[in-house]
Amino acid sequence: MLIENSKLALASLAANKMRAFLTMLGIIIGIAAVIAIMTVGNSLQQSVKASMASMGVNNISAGFSMLNYDEDSSSGITPLVQPQVLKDMVSTYSSEIKAVSVQSSVGSGSVRSGDKTAKVSVSGVSAGYFVAERTSLSGGAFFTPHMYEKGSNVAIVSDRFAKSIFGNNLSKALGKEIEINVDSNYTTYTIVGIYTYKTDNYSFDGSSGKSTSTPVYIPLKSAQLQVHNTDISDFTVVAKDGVDTTSLASEMQTWLNAHNTAYANYQMECYSMQSMIKQSTDMSKNTTNAMTLIAALALLVGGIGVMNIMTVSITERTREIGTRKALGAPNEQILLQFITEAIIICLIGGLIGIGLGIVMGNIASKVMGYPASISLASIAVSMGFSMFIGVFFGFYPANKAAKMNPIEALRYE
Repeated sequence: MLIENSKLALASLAANKMRAFLTMLGIIIGIAAVIAIMTVGNSLQQSVKASMASMGVNNISAGFSMLNYDEDSSSGITPLVQPQVLKDMVSTYSSEIKAVSVQSSVGSGSVRSGDKTAKVSVSGVSAGYFVAERTSLSGGAFFTPHMYEKGSNVAIVSDRFAKSIFGNNLSKALGKEIEINVDSNYTTYTIVGIYTYKTDNYSFDGSSGKSTSTPVYIPLKSAQLQVHNTDISDFTVVAKDGVDTTSLASEMQTWLNAHNTAYANYQMECYSMQSMIKQSTDMSKNTTNAMTLIAALALLVGGIGVMNIMTVSITERTREIGTRKALGAPNEQILLQFITEAIIICLIGGLIGIGLGIVMGNIASKVMGYPASISLASIAVSMGFSMFIGVFFGFYPANKAAKMNPIEALRYE
């Protein structure tokens, strides 16, 4: 029976190709829009999640925030974490903390070697910085404890910097001295390591190639001696594997505000990367869902179109319905015939819409610079919804056809 009804439905659609296509158009557009939007949204979520995860899912960022934005009470004040307070905090949570990253900026400058020049930004870092940033080396080694303690004039440079100054053979850069000019202050450093320079979708540096400024890292004490400043205004904690970073961040924040009490108008705030990833993902997901809901309205319009065309079709085929009922066709058979026709209209439109939506979603994702991530759930939901539309909007005209009086139907002209 189902096969027979399907054949009758396809024959009816073939007899009115243009009308059938126009009826499907609302379904096609609606499903294509839903899948395209969800594909782009899913791609964005995955890209944001991967990018933030690459910064370290176990990282907790700590910094000051102002309680009262009264200029008179806060003018000229730079809140700082007392070094001893930081040490005490690390000691208190030693079983949960893997490393602490502290950074001190020296400034931006340049390195000249013969006719070659490279732009750099110089920063002093603690040993925990390389753990927090998940830095990998292309050559050489990280700073030794002795270099940190003494404040040696040694540097870890990027592979991009090394290639621009010393050529493609990175080993030639190791052990070489470079003179960096920062605000007309020249300092000589010995290269002990070369790290792998990374870029991501959130880098908005308009420069490219050899002119790109890359960081040069020196021991934290070296930077503090140069800038004559040992202040710490913010830092990053790397939690050990398996630690609930959201809970640890909350505990650290409470502890720091209880012990670092020198600034009445400021408080420390700690944010875990895991919570930031969740917030960012939730925000993106809510935006995608809102846009999908708007796009889904096109499916409602498409469903109304299906109901309209089925009503017209039944009116045109009144004598056919009357003949079938006169020959003994039960109401259920007539009902099933026209519901099947409505479902097939939505099914064909849904399949076309899925294909179009996948293509549109992939193109949009690539244009935005994100790897396409097709949502299989959106395809399944869209297909199921299109079938539901066929049944829901096809039932009224099909039921009307099933309840026709065969005698009146045969008299219809």
